[in-house]
Amino acid sequence: MREDNTGERFLPGKCGGEIAIEHYQRYRFAMQMVKGKKVLDAACGEGYGSQLLAREADSVTGLDLNEKVVEQARQKYGNDRLLFRVGSIEALPFEDQCFDVVVSCETIEHVEEEIQNRFLKEIRRVLKRDGILIMSTPNKAVYTDLVKGQNRFHVKEFYVTEYREFLHRYFDKIELFCQYPDLGYFISREGEKIPVYDKKGKSPEKSRYVIAVCRDSGQIRQINTEGLTVFEDHMYYELNRAVHEKEQEIRNLKTEAEAFQRQLEQGICEQKEYIEKLERDLFAAKEAYEGLSMMLKHPLRYLMKRMKRVK
Repeated sequence: MREDNTGERFLPGKCGGEIAIEHYQRYRFAMQMVKGKKVLDAACGEGYGSQLLAREADSVTGLDLNEKVVEQARQKYGNDRLLFRVGSIEALPFEDQCFDVVVSCETIEHVEEEIQNRFLKEIRRVLKRDGILIMSTPNKAVYTDLVKGQNRFHVKEFYVTEYREFLHRYFDKIELFCQYPDLGYFISREGEKIPVYDKKGKSPEKSRYVIAVCRDSGQIRQINTEGLTVFEDHMYYELNRAVHEKEQEIRNLKTEAEAFQRQLEQGICEQKEYIEKLERDLFAAKEAYEGLSMMLKHPLRYLMKRMKRVK
C-alpha cells in the first residue's frame, strides 16, 4: 500500500479534537530530543509536525511520497532549516548515517509487513550509530479490538509485544511511552506518577498509542512528560456528559424505588384493612355463636336479654 493513499493526513485548521491534540503531543514529545540535531521526519505529510521539530533541531528534512503535498509543505513551511523532499519510506533517498534522529508518527501501520521491515532497515541505515528513532503507532488491542472498530486505512497494526519484537530487529535499547486520553490527554511512562492527575501512567498494553524511543548507544536527554499533558473543553464536555448520564440514571432508579415503595405501602394498607375486616367478621361470628348457645341452654334468659336490647 502506498503512503499517499492512506487518507489520514493531519491538516491544521481542518482536523480538530482528539486527532489534533494527539498529533501535536507526539511532536512536542519528539521536540525534546532533537535540539541541535539533524532530523528526518519520515512520511511528514502536510509538514506541520516537521516545522515544530525545526523550532529545536539544527535542520529537519520532511519526506513524503506525495509530490503535491510536498510542494504545499515547501510553500507553507520551507526555510533554510526545514527542507521537504519527495521519496518513499521503503527506499529512503539519503546517504548512510546522515541523521541524528528519525521521527515517524503514525506511519508504520499504513503499510504491509514487507514494507514495514524495509522501512525499519532503511531507518537503521540512515541513522548515525548513536542516533535515535522516535516512532509512534496505535496499540491494536485498544485502538481496534477494544472498540471492535476497523480503520480501513491501516494495513498492519501492532500489539505491544509484536511492536517490541519488530523494533528489536535493529535496535538494542527500546523505551516505550504511553499515549492515551483519560481526564485529559497524556503521554507518560508506565507507572509514572502524573503530578497534575492523581494516578499513575497506564501500561503500554492499555494505551491507545505507543511511542517508542529506540537507540543502540548514547544517552537520551531527560524527557518531561508532565509538560505534555493537555486538558481542553472537549474532554471536559465528555466528562460532564458522563456525569449527567450517571445522575439521570440515579434519578431514574430513585423514581423506580419510590414507586415500588408506594406500591408496597398501598399493599400493606390493603392487607391491614382486610385483616381488620376479618377481625370484625370473627367478632360477629363469635357473638352469633354465643347467642345461639345461650338460646339453646337458657331460652328464658336469652329472650329477656333480647328484649332489653330492643328497649
